[in-house]
Amino acid sequence: MEFGKHLGKGLWGVADKSLVVVYGVAFILLVIRVLPESELGNFILLQELFLVLTGFANALALQPLLKFHAEESKDHRGVLTSALLLNLGFLVVSSIVVVGLRQPISDVLNSARLSDLLLWVPALMAASFIRNFTLILLQSRLRMQALFWTDAAHFLGFPVLILIISRVELVDSARDLITINMISFSFSSLIGVILAWRYLRFTFAYPGEAMGRVWNYGVYSLGGIVSYLFYSKADSFILASFTGPVQVAVYTSVKIFVRVYEMVTQVVQMFVFPVTSRLASRGEFDRLKALAEKAIAFTTIGMVPVTVIFLGFAPLLIDIIYQGRYLEAAPMLRLFSLLTFCVPLTAVATNTIMGLGHARLGFVIGMQLLVISIAVYMILTPLFGVIGTATGYVLTSFILAFITGRHMQRFVPVSLGEVVRRTEDIRVFLVSRFGRD
Repeated sequence: MEFGKHLGKGLWGVADKSLVVVYGVAFILLVIRVLPESELGNFILLQELFLVLTGFANALALQPLLKFHAEESKDHRGVLTSALLLNLGFLVVSSIVVVGLRQPISDVLNSARLSDLLLWVPALMAASFIRNFTLILLQSRLRMQALFWTDAAHFLGFPVLILIISRVELVDSARDLITINMISFSFSSLIGVILAWRYLRFTFAYPGEAMGRVWNYGVYSLGGIVSYLFYSKADSFILASFTGPVQVAVYTSVKIFVRVYEMVTQVVQMFVFPVTSRLASRGEFDRLKALAEKAIAFTTIGMVPVTVIFLGFAPLLIDIIYQGRYLEAAPMLRLFSLLTFCVPLTAVATNTIMGLGHARLGFVIGMQLLVISIAVYMILTPLFGVIGTATGYVLTSFILAFITGRHMQRFVPVSLGEVVRRTEDIRVFLVSRFGRD
């Protein structure tokens, strides 16, 4: 079995993406539970903007790097140099734009405090620049153990730094959290350079042909990611534009639980994207089809316990975690539990399409979702407030799953019945690894 063959790497991959959950739990206990709501709301708005910009940079420069560096080739220097230059160029341009427009952005989001905080966005992007680049190199070569330690430097370093600093002074502002993030990002970048050093090979000549390949792929990849980031991140911005940062804090108190679904998406992307690229380059489409079916089946079944917990114990979970705060957010957590039934399909379908090299199709899907998500958020948020925003997020997620799944079938003919039958592979896999009937 393809999964069994890579069991060790798979476990390191799951461990790596579990760091996101650990980070989320630490953020709940050390930040959301104690930070004033206005400061939390402002930090979330800044963090979401930072994640949107780094997501754009990833799509334009690093997604092509993952695609082409995963393919079998002796010389990747041109691709690495092109990706590095594009990534750096995007960082500089986007930093200038954010700093220049910080006051209008703050006005739209109803937060006077945000204007000063946005001055730190360029520093955050610079601190995470090398980290993001080396993570892609390690992923393309399936160096999951090294990937884990690079990510751990940030995701574990952040809560550790909060605990250390809080012994000296109170961590109670968005500015404190920005400083801690900069330190953990920088440390992660250092670890990434050390572990990915063997792959950091560049050319001093202008890589014209490679730059064209990276650019052509990256432009369409960027178009696709714009829509994904809009529906997954713009909810906070739209909510802030109607209600202000305090309601963003309430929304974030439960949306942070969605990190468990983000972990699933990232685990799938970690394996499906590079393996799809490799199998497609060899013409092994039967194995590719089996990989897609198993990935959908395994991840969906694995997420069912999450749905049970979120759906059945939402009020109790929020009460215990936040000690009486944010109880009004329980209905939103129940809504988010439904993501179990669409996130695995979306993750597998999207990465299969991109791994096959159909970046232009990803762009088309992205534009469709962009229009849909704008309409959904702009209708539901003014009508129902924060619960409308949560409903819009879930509804858009199901629409995305439908669209991407339908397009994937054009290249990899996966059906619901075949995915269900793959659940038998779970039993066979467990018996082969851990015992007999």
